[in-house]
Amino acid sequence: MMLLRDYKITKVRRSLCHPEWIAVRAEISDDISEVFPYLNAILKNAVYTSGVPSLNFKMETGFTSLMPLEIDVGQVLYKEDAIKVLDYLKELINDTWERRKGIAPLYERKGEIKAKDILDYLPKSNCRDCGLPTCFAFAMALLKGQKRLKDCSALGKPEF
Repeated sequence: MMLLRDYKITKVRRSLCHPEWIAVRAEISDDISEVFPYLNAILKNAVYTSGVPSLNFKMETGFTSLMPLEIDVGQVLYKEDAIKVLDYLKELINDTWERRKGIAPLYERKGEIKAKDILDYLPKSNCRDCGLPTCFAFAMALLKGQKRLKDCSALGKPEF
């Protein structure tokens, strides 16, 4: 049984810091939040926030955010690349859902993640593009579910 049947790209935007990169948002056909605890268990770098709910993780193509009815993909060069990533995510979601009986779901965050832990992965430029005065404030807002990774335009840079 497929959990995710289809997606539709609804937004494509250029990175402010690196105009060669784009970020893509896709609306999805089905609520995928039930698979988040299973993905959280199998993806090493996943950050699961059950209260939001959302699952964020980094891929070769940059940061990816899964929400119940949306997927955000960052740091791709072309829309076609985003489609490949979205197709991969659809397969990952459906495959994980099919195998869920053999996976022990993880409903909590892995370890205790603190704002200073997140800060290590942020640019530390305090550019304010996210609407907050510092990267630390952004990290705090990310932990509380008030901001998403896509709100940090600097993460679209190749070094991230």
